Amino acid sequence: MKIQSKIKYNIKNKIFGGEKTLVCIPLVSKDNNSLINDAEEICKFNPDVIEWRVDSFNNVENIASVVDSLSNLSEVINNIPLIFTCRHTDEGGLKYIPQEKRIEIIRNALETGCIDIVDIEMSNESSFISKIKDIVEDNNAKLILSYHNFKETPEQEFIYNKIVEGEKLGGDITKVTVMPKNNGDVLKLINASHNARTKKVNIPIIAISMGDLGRMTRVTGGLFGSDMTFAVGKDVSAPGQIPINLLRSFINLID
Repeated sequence: MKIQSKIKYNIKNKIFGGEKTLVCIPLVSKDNNSLINDAEEICKFNPDVIEWRVDSFNNVENIASVVDSLSNLSEVINNIPLIFTCRHTDEGGLKYIPQEKRIEIIRNALETGCIDIVDIEMSNESSFISKIKDIVEDNNAKLILSYHNFKETPEQEFIYNKIVEGEKLGGDITKVTVMPKNNGDVLKLINASHNARTKKVNIPIIAISMGDLGRMTRVTGGLFGSDMTFAVGKDVSAPGQIPINLLRSFINLID
């Protein structure tokens, strides 16, 4: 049975931290037409959540273009919660964007009222995190504070502390994603997530081990404290993502 979060959020009738592991499909489209076409395709799978990786967007630094595309996207996905992610290149971002520009993009995007959750890295400078937190709160959205390591899996204590740090820094959801080199690395992630959920962290957790070795965490994460997983709709945004229908079958079987 899935371990539930003490603090839960009802976002467009999807419960983050509840009895169900939510399944998110990312959009990594490069232009407006592709974004809308891709969104129409993935909506056929009825995902619980959609993430727009706007750092993959060719016109990401053109605020008007991002806002227009966001409005179009919102009409297509209707009542599905939307995560807006402008990822830093240090943690897998697809395009370098200066920090002040990232703040400007996120602020203008939030002010459309189309975004439910913003994801930023907890490795950002404290002033950046503080500014984003204020903008998120002003627009009645939620904040994911995340950590990504595409090279390795740090020690279990480090992962645990990162999960805890996401809450300490003021995130509404804390996220850790790491790359395993062996099965032991996968266990580090699982143990850290379970310990954080049962001993310390009150907010929803997203904990994922990437690649082929880490695929089991995308399926069984809910048993060890993780509240959301990512699946493939059209294009992957991280190694090891599983097609959504197959992923849901596995999760339902476990439940």
